[in-house]
Order: sequence, then C-alpha cells, then structure tokens
Amino acid sequence: MKGEMNEMEKGGMKDHEKMGGMKGMKGKGKMKGGCKGHGKGMGKGHHGMHGMKGMEEQMEYSYLREVETGFDETVTRVKEELKKEGFGVLSEVRVDRLFKEKLGLDMKPYVILGACNPKFSSQLVGIDINSGLFLPCNLVVYVKDGKTYVGLLLPTKAMSITGNDELLKVASEVEEILKGVVEVV
Repeated sequence: MKGEMNEMEKGGMKDHEKMGGMKGMKGKGKMKGGCKGHGKGMGKGHHGMHGMKGMEEQMEYSYLREVETGFDETVTRVKEELKKEGFGVLSEVRVDRLFKEKLGLDMKPYVILGACNPKFSSQLVGIDINSGLFLPCNLVVYVKDGKTYVGLLLPTKAMSITGNDELLKVASEVEEILKGVVEVV
C-alpha cells in the first residue's frame, strides 16, 4: 500500500462495496454518504477505524493476528490464555449482536473482550488515579472474509498520550504479556 493511494485517499468512495468497512452488513442502520456513523469511508486495511491509510498504519496502535481456529473456539482460547496470565475478562461485548438488536445490521461474529489484571491495574491507578480511564485492556476477536482474527489495542499506544514514563513502563509490561496471549491462541 506504500506509495499507492486508495480510493478514500483520492477523495472518492464509489467503490465502497468492494472495500472493507460495512461490507456484508445489511439493515436499517447502514448509512449512505460520507462516513456518518460508519456508512462509507472504511477501505481495505482499515479494519473499521477512521483515518487509517493501510495495514502498516493500523499496526501502529494494534497487534493483529489471523488464527486457524473458528470464532467460538478462539474466544474460548483467548479467555483461557488471559486467565493463565492473571487477567480476568471484565466485559464481553458481542458487537455483532448489539448492531443487530439496535440497528438491524447483520455482520459476522465480532466480540470485544475487556481484560484486566489487578496487579497491574492497581499499579497504574497508584501512579495516576485517572489512568483507570484506560482500563480494561481491549482485545477483539472477529471474522472477516471467512477468517478469524485476534487483535489487541496496544497499551503503550493508548497510555502514550499521558506522557507519564511510569505509566508507560507498566503498560509495556502488560503489552508484552497480552501480545503473548495473542500469539499462542
């Protein structure tokens, strides 16, 4: 993708249906026109996030891996691996079900898992009480084009906006553990 401009970067979005984004979604909540609530503007390699130009940029804030197992087995394995590392799953949001219920949209399976380790969380809050705003750590499992993916929002990228080196040190430890979880699933 380096050196090339995709349709979104050129300002055109007529090929939206060929691109990623809302492809495969049907229902009353699907928007038309410029990205008003995720209707258009999410091209290939964007993985549903605004402002992304390609996979190389997407990797700046997340750690993503395609896995060989199906969705349900992958979710179970992620939870098991998190538990082995001392993380609990505090939240589990089935985005596909939520979009279906609230917007009438059909999409492939997609879950956000909010993982937390009390040891690290207490360190962060002890350093800066407002660092709880970054918790829990988010991982995703989703199906796209018949393949299952596991992704992690990199804690160091999220925490970097604080400019606090103590927070970043803890976030770095957490990140290495969670990247390990993504790798073994």
